[in-house]
Amino acid sequence: MKLSCVEFAKMYKDGDLSKKVLLDVRDVSECSAGMLNGSINIPVAELDSRFSEISKDKEIFIYCKSGGRAERAEMFLNYMGFKETRVASPGGYNELKDLI
Repeated sequence: MKLSCVEFAKMYKDGDLSKKVLLDVRDVSECSAGMLNGSINIPVAELDSRFSEISKDKEIFIYCKSGGRAERAEMFLNYMGFKETRVASPGGYNELKDLI
């Protein structure tokens, strides 16, 4: 589900955070500039070999730099059986860092 950055941040912060995963799909080099507190980094290029690191029982909140890679990651995760996915698009890390 595509959400604005404001909606994405609100949905992420509401409720039990232990039932949510904040997934950063940017490249490792981009993450050196910073990551959202509590997020895990699995670059979209590695998602096919690392998706098992993510629990299917949790809501997955996906972000990147501007939304494109997060949307591709969501499509892949949905195909792999993840049902509760949220994407910050348009937008990404630069907008979310002040909201989460």
